[in-house]
Amino acid sequence: MRALLIAALAACALACTPPTSPAPPAQDTTTAASAGESLPADPERDAMVAALTPAVSADVGQPLSLVVTSSRTQGDWGWVIAQPWTPAGAALDWSQTRYADRAQAGVLDGGGTTYALLKRANGAWTVTAFAVGPTDVAYNDWPQRYGAPPELLGLPAH
Repeated sequence: MRALLIAALAACALACTPPTSPAPPAQDTTTAASAGESLPADPERDAMVAALTPAVSADVGQPLSLVVTSSRTQGDWGWVIAQPWTPAGAALDWSQTRYADRAQAGVLDGGGTTYALLKRANGAWTVTAFAVGPTDVAYNDWPQRYGAPPELLGLPAH
Protein backbone atom coordinates (compact mmCIF):
# COMPACT_ATOMS: atom_id res chain seq x y z
CA MET A 1 0.00 0.00 0.00
CA ARG A 2 2.85 2.40 0.86
CA ALA A 3 4.56 1.70 -2.45
CA LEU A 4 1.30 2.41 -4.30
CA LEU A 5 0.84 5.68 -2.41
CA ILE A 6 4.38 6.80 -3.12
CA ALA A 7 4.12 5.82 -6.78
CA ALA A 8 0.87 7.79 -7.07
CA LEU A 9 2.44 10.84 -5.42
CA ALA A 10 5.43 10.65 -7.73
CA ALA A 11 3.18 10.35 -10.79
CA CYS A 12 1.14 13.34 -9.62
CA ALA A 13 4.30 15.39 -9.03
CA LEU A 14 5.52 14.59 -12.53
CA ALA A 15 2.15 15.22 -14.17
CA CYS A 16 1.74 18.56 -12.39
CA THR A 17 5.19 19.87 -13.30
CA PRO A 18 5.02 22.33 -16.20
CA PRO A 19 7.79 22.38 -18.79
CA THR A 20 10.83 24.38 -17.80
CA SER A 21 11.18 27.94 -19.01
CA PRO A 22 14.22 29.41 -20.76
CA ALA A 23 15.94 29.70 -17.36
CA PRO A 24 18.72 27.19 -16.75
CA PRO A 25 17.04 23.80 -16.61
CA ALA A 26 16.61 22.02 -13.31
CA GLN A 27 18.46 18.76 -12.93
CA ASP A 28 15.68 16.29 -12.14
CA THR A 29 16.61 13.25 -10.13
CA THR A 30 13.06 12.08 -9.58
CA THR A 31 12.81 8.75 -7.85
CA ALA A 32 10.11 6.68 -6.26
CA ALA A 33 10.70 3.99 -3.71
CA SER A 34 9.02 2.50 -0.71
CA ALA A 35 10.48 2.78 2.76
CA GLY A 36 13.51 0.60 3.19
CA GLU A 37 14.25 0.34 -0.56
CA SER A 38 17.65 1.58 -1.55
CA LEU A 39 17.90 4.11 -4.33
CA PRO A 40 20.70 4.59 -6.81
CA ALA A 41 23.44 6.80 -5.42
CA ASP A 42 22.82 10.51 -5.97
CA PRO A 43 25.22 12.68 -3.98
CA GLU A 44 23.18 15.89 -4.45
CA ARG A 45 19.91 14.28 -3.33
CA ASP A 46 21.61 12.52 -0.44
CA ALA A 47 23.26 15.77 0.72
CA MET A 48 19.92 17.61 0.56
CA VAL A 49 18.18 14.84 2.51
CA ALA A 50 20.99 14.85 5.09
CA ALA A 51 20.36 18.57 5.65
CA LEU A 52 16.57 18.23 5.61
CA THR A 53 16.05 15.19 7.86
CA PRO A 54 17.11 16.81 11.17
CA ALA A 55 14.92 19.86 10.49
CA VAL A 56 11.83 17.77 9.72
CA SER A 57 12.56 15.43 12.67
CA ALA A 58 12.72 18.42 15.02
CA ASP A 59 9.51 19.85 13.56
CA VAL A 60 7.61 16.55 13.79
CA GLY A 61 9.04 15.85 17.24
CA GLN A 62 10.54 12.43 16.68
CA PRO A 63 13.36 10.77 14.75
CA LEU A 64 12.43 9.92 11.18
CA SER A 65 13.80 9.05 7.79
CA LEU A 66 12.73 10.56 4.49
CA VAL A 67 11.93 8.58 1.35
CA VAL A 68 12.42 10.92 -1.59
CA THR A 69 9.81 10.87 -4.33
CA SER A 70 11.29 13.78 -6.26
CA SER A 71 14.38 15.95 -6.11
CA ARG A 72 15.69 18.63 -8.43
CA THR A 73 18.49 21.13 -8.43
CA GLN A 74 18.96 24.33 -10.36
CA GLY A 75 22.15 26.21 -9.70
CA ASP A 76 22.48 26.51 -5.93
CA TRP A 77 18.79 25.79 -5.30
CA GLY A 78 17.37 22.39 -4.41
CA TRP A 79 13.84 21.00 -4.24
CA VAL A 80 12.83 17.80 -2.44
CA ILE A 81 9.49 16.06 -2.09
CA ALA A 82 9.69 13.24 0.44
CA GLN A 83 7.61 10.99 2.63
CA PRO A 84 8.52 10.76 6.34
CA TRP A 85 8.83 7.29 7.89
CA THR A 86 10.19 5.96 11.14
CA PRO A 87 13.92 5.18 11.05
CA ALA A 88 12.91 1.48 10.86
CA GLY A 89 10.88 2.17 7.69
CA ALA A 90 7.38 1.99 9.19
CA ALA A 91 4.61 4.55 8.80
CA LEU A 92 4.76 7.34 11.35
CA ASP A 93 2.16 7.35 14.10
CA TRP A 94 1.10 10.94 13.57
CA SER A 95 -0.98 10.82 16.77
CA GLN A 96 2.32 11.01 18.66
CA THR A 97 3.49 14.17 16.88
CA ARG A 98 2.64 17.84 16.85
CA TYR A 99 0.60 17.06 13.73
CA ALA A 100 -1.80 14.80 15.66
CA ASP A 101 -4.79 17.14 15.39
CA ARG A 102 -4.30 17.63 11.63
CA ALA A 103 -3.90 13.89 11.09
CA GLN A 104 -7.01 13.10 13.14
CA ALA A 105 -9.01 15.75 11.25
CA GLY A 106 -7.84 14.31 7.92
CA VAL A 107 -5.98 17.46 6.89
CA LEU A 108 -2.43 16.12 6.86
CA ASP A 109 -2.25 15.64 3.12
CA GLY A 110 -0.33 12.79 1.59
CA GLY A 111 0.27 11.18 4.95
CA GLY A 112 2.72 13.95 5.74
CA THR A 113 4.30 14.42 2.32
CA THR A 114 7.00 17.02 2.85
CA TYR A 115 8.00 19.72 0.37
CA ALA A 116 11.35 21.43 0.92
CA LEU A 117 13.38 24.22 -0.61
CA LEU A 118 17.11 24.17 0.04
CA LYS A 119 20.00 26.45 -0.88
CA ARG A 120 23.63 25.55 -1.30
CA ALA A 121 26.19 27.92 0.22
CA ASN A 122 29.90 27.21 0.52
CA GLY A 123 29.29 23.71 -0.82
CA ALA A 124 26.74 22.72 1.85
CA TRP A 125 22.96 22.45 1.57
CA THR A 126 20.83 24.33 4.09
CA VAL A 127 17.07 24.22 4.51
CA THR A 128 15.37 27.41 3.41
CA ALA A 129 11.76 26.33 4.00
CA PHE A 130 9.64 23.20 4.21
CA ALA A 131 6.01 22.21 4.70
CA VAL A 132 4.76 18.90 6.10
CA GLY A 133 1.48 17.58 4.68
CA PRO A 134 0.08 20.90 3.44
CA THR A 135 -3.49 20.94 2.18
CA ASP A 136 -2.67 23.60 -0.40
CA VAL A 137 0.35 24.67 -2.43
CA ALA A 138 2.19 25.92 0.66
CA TYR A 139 5.26 26.71 -1.42
CA ASN A 140 3.45 28.90 -3.95
CA ASP A 141 5.06 32.11 -2.66
CA TRP A 142 8.52 30.67 -1.96
CA PRO A 143 10.02 31.94 -5.25
CA GLN A 144 8.97 35.51 -4.35
CA ARG A 145 9.81 35.12 -0.65
CA TYR A 146 13.20 33.43 -1.04
CA GLY A 147 14.26 34.20 -4.64
CA ALA A 148 14.17 30.57 -5.80
CA PRO A 149 13.46 29.81 -9.48
CA PRO A 150 9.73 29.03 -9.73
CA GLU A 151 10.24 26.30 -12.35
CA LEU A 152 12.35 24.37 -9.84
CA LEU A 153 9.25 24.03 -7.67
CA GLY A 154 7.06 23.21 -10.67
CA LEU A 155 5.44 26.65 -10.63
CA PRO A 156 4.89 28.96 -13.59
CA ALA A 157 7.42 31.77 -13.96
CA HIS A 158 6.01 35.12 -12.91
